[in-house]
Amino acid sequence: MKKIIYLIFLVISQPVIAQQREPLTKSDTIPLMTEVVIKGFESERRLLETPVSAGIVGRRDMQRFSNASLVPAINIVPGVRMEERSPGSYRLSIRGSLLRSPFGVRNVKVYWNDIPFTDAGGNTYFNLADQNSIRQIEILKGPAGSIYGANTGGVVILHPDELPLQENIVQKHHFRAQVNGGSYGSFGENVQWQYQDKNLSSSLTQSHLQSDGYRQNTRLRRDVLQWNGAAQLSEKDKLDWILMYADMYYQTPGGLTLQQMQADPRQARPATPAAPGAAEQKAAIYNKTPFAGLSNRYSFNEHWSNVTSVMLAYTDFKNPFITNYEARKESNAGLRTKMVYHTVTGKHDLKFIAGMEWLYNYSAINNYGNRLGNADTIQFKDKIWARQILPFLQGEWWAGKKFQLQAGLGTNFFVYHYQRLTDPDDSKKKKKLNEQLLPRLAALYRVTDNISLYASVSKGFSPPAIAEVRPSEGSFYSDLQPEYGWNREIGIRGKVWKNRLLFDITAYRFKLQDAIVRRINNTGAEYFVNAGGTDQKGMEAFAEYILAQNNTAFIHTAKLWASITLNDFTFTDYFIDDKDYSGNALTGVAKTIWSGGFDMSTAPGMYLNTSFTQTSKLPLNDANGFYAPSYQVLLARLGWKKEFNAFSIELFTGTDNALNQLYSLGNDINAFGNRYYNPAPARNYYGGLIVNL
Repeated sequence: MKKIIYLIFLVISQPVIAQQREPLTKSDTIPLMTEVVIKGFESERRLLETPVSAGIVGRRDMQRFSNASLVPAINIVPGVRMEERSPGSYRLSIRGSLLRSPFGVRNVKVYWNDIPFTDAGGNTYFNLADQNSIRQIEILKGPAGSIYGANTGGVVILHPDELPLQENIVQKHHFRAQVNGGSYGSFGENVQWQYQDKNLSSSLTQSHLQSDGYRQNTRLRRDVLQWNGAAQLSEKDKLDWILMYADMYYQTPGGLTLQQMQADPRQARPATPAAPGAAEQKAAIYNKTPFAGLSNRYSFNEHWSNVTSVMLAYTDFKNPFITNYEARKESNAGLRTKMVYHTVTGKHDLKFIAGMEWLYNYSAINNYGNRLGNADTIQFKDKIWARQILPFLQGEWWAGKKFQLQAGLGTNFFVYHYQRLTDPDDSKKKKKLNEQLLPRLAALYRVTDNISLYASVSKGFSPPAIAEVRPSEGSFYSDLQPEYGWNREIGIRGKVWKNRLLFDITAYRFKLQDAIVRRINNTGAEYFVNAGGTDQKGMEAFAEYILAQNNTAFIHTAKLWASITLNDFTFTDYFIDDKDYSGNALTGVAKTIWSGGFDMSTAPGMYLNTSFTQTSKLPLNDANGFYAPSYQVLLARLGWKKEFNAFSIELFTGTDNALNQLYSLGNDINAFGNRYYNPAPARNYYGGLIVNL
């Protein structure tokens, strides 16, 4: 704590120390983190003017690495952890929400701009999103139930890659083609066509990615076709859309014990006397999903406007597992609408928002026996209907240029019905979860034009997802209750030293009740229970220092950056099978994670991106009897860019896990038989070519 206080004092004092430094030139090419405009909590303001803890992953960040995975780019953000247990098997957590996520994204709401991407059942197929179609990822950390509904982890807003509408622009076409390949049979290609005029912006992207994988039974294939854009229908009316079709297949190798990982980290989970192995059963995920979303913004006059968004999606999901074969047909629909009133009177800037979000999910879930990767005898046939309704209100007041106050209030009405068709005596049942008021109060004070202090208090609420009420092993857990909790945080962010040093520091405490946690039985199948609460105290810091930025010099840009996450997370009143784990460290969460790197570009077009991450040991079970050891990961990318009259070209090569560390990037927490580990690939290499016309 003393070190953090000293760091804050040092940063604030830098403007006095650095008066003699030269300002940056006008040829700035590194985007300033604090100047990015975010949509979080409907602010539409610069991050420096928004009282929220947020992380921004821009296009430049996503292109710092192999262009095949979002994992290293997102893991730069302090407090956020993305894992990939095998190629394509993403898992995302914000401030420890990993407890509930065996795969995919739960406890976190995801949107494409204003269009809901998370379904009514609480699940998000984040791995279907192609990073080549994303311009920016906005991560709001901490509960955001006052305006985004059911979540205790946070909110992720995806901004599609498209050219902005501009008033005085002539027709413009842009083409991009990319091909890349690497170790373990990795290959990808991406083609994009963008069109822009004053009333229309369109982006059509096709992407293919495949890999043989580092371990046995880790092949991946993903194909995505996406069309997104915007049209200015009139002076008052604007329409945005996204149409996406994703077809994804990836194999799941299963967890290993420490002894198995050390003996042969490339093996899949082997057979035991009680169960066959992952490769023998052809364990894998098949996911075919079309997704469509529309968002209309209409301005009635200078004060009143409305934004209404709708989404439709259908998922054909199959999962041959070691013990069974699950097939799901999911139909999803959603609506989000909000009225906005905005007025400026003298020194007072006022904005009021009232809206509602409605989500619906219907799932037909069949469980079969698994005979070497093929569906066998039917075990269960179930139907589940889920509905969420979220009304919300928010007010925002700017008093002059120094002080801002935000206050919001939401609630969540959640109902699901379920019926087991293979049981003739089973009738359709209803489960209604008790709604809770979800307030949020946040304030921001501009210490100077370049430094802001902010604080917030908010409540989060997250009902059990369908995959938790009815996990893959087929049982119904209708007694599972929502988790909820209060979050308090304070932060400081800004830019000093003539805008060369940018920083963002946050301290928070989140107390969660009725925590939903994952368990695995002796067959490897998962289930979930409510088990007391958690006390999560943490600090997050991000800083970058611009060493050089001048397009007339040999070194165009050079910067150092660092990201630090400090977690003091423990269980409270936490009992499982009469065992008291209160006071133990939160499962799956490292106490310290820090990353740093150096980026540079030169006049001849050569560039270098480096990244180093140190992760401390972390507990693998609630009893804290097993820990994954600490590890270090070094990544680097070297490239060359050249612009010609009619086109530009980029060649790049790089390495991942350059130190050749043996570590698990995605642990199976509380795994039966101590099968916690999913070994990450050893040292590997990649390269690629990008052409822009």
